[in-house]
Amino acid sequence: MSTEYMQYLNELFCDIHENIMKNLRDNDKNYSELVRNNVEESIKIREILKSLNDEDRAFILRNKDFTGKLEWIERETLYFQGYKDCIKLLNVLELI
Repeated sequence: MSTEYMQYLNELFCDIHENIMKNLRDNDKNYSELVRNNVEESIKIREILKSLNDEDRAFILRNKDFTGKLEWIERETLYFQGYKDCIKLLNVLELI
């Protein structure tokens, strides 16, 4: 696939993901509560990070960044696999 096509798909995925997450926050009370708890805990984590030396703080922040990137790649992969599987299913059902 061309680089432009992949860039378009990535932008499309980001837009779709943002809309899904907004709807999730707006419509799922349990999820919204978890987000609120996460924000509150993030404040405490920042306080803890301040108490660490620079090397340990950098290590933890790098790990957090890597974890976020891994989760994003996994989400993106699952989304696109679901899209491919949907097309395969529609073909099997002879709907496309």
